[in-house]
Amino acid sequence: MMLPRSLFIPLTLALAGCATVQPAPVAQQHHGFTAEQASVLRANGFVEKGDDWEFGLADRLLFATDESNLIPGQRDRLKHLAGTLAKVGLAGARVEGHTDVTGTAAYNEALSLRRAQSVADALTEGGMDHERLKVRGLGKADPVQSNATAAGRRENRRVVIIVSPPDAPAE
Repeated sequence: MMLPRSLFIPLTLALAGCATVQPAPVAQQHHGFTAEQASVLRANGFVEKGDDWEFGLADRLLFATDESNLIPGQRDRLKHLAGTLAKVGLAGARVEGHTDVTGTAAYNEALSLRRAQSVADALTEGGMDHERLKVRGLGKADPVQSNATAAGRRENRRVVIIVSPPDAPAE
C-alpha cells in the first residue's frame, strides 16, 4: 500500500518529533577539575596529589634563612600564575608555609605563616580571591628533605600552593 503524497510531509515531521534529543556535552571532569583546568595546572608546574594539585617540586617557592620576602621575579611569576588560574575558574587555593628546624617552634610557625602570606598577597594581586585563599604556617612540620644538611634545610624553607577542586568543601 502506498501512502498519498499529501501525508508524506506530516508523517516525516511527526517522526522527526520523536527523535531522541542528545544532551549538550558536559566538560570532562578530572577529579573535580575540568580537562581545561587540569591542563592549565599541569602546564604551570602543578602535579596531581590525590584529588588536589600541588605546585611541583621543581617550581617550589624557596626562601633564605629567616626570610619571608619573595626573591626577585617570584612576585611577578605568582601574579601571572594567579591570573592564569583565575581565567579557568580556579580562584582559590591553600597556601602552606614551611621552615627548616633552625629556631624555636613558635618562631618557625610565625615565620612560615609570614612566608605563606607573602605568596598569598602576590596571588591576590594577580587576580585570585583573597577570601578563597587559606593561608597556613606549618613551621618545621612536614619536611621534604633531611634537616641534617644545609641543602636539605634550604629545600624545607618553602611555600606550597595546593589547588583543590572548585566544588570541594572549604577546610
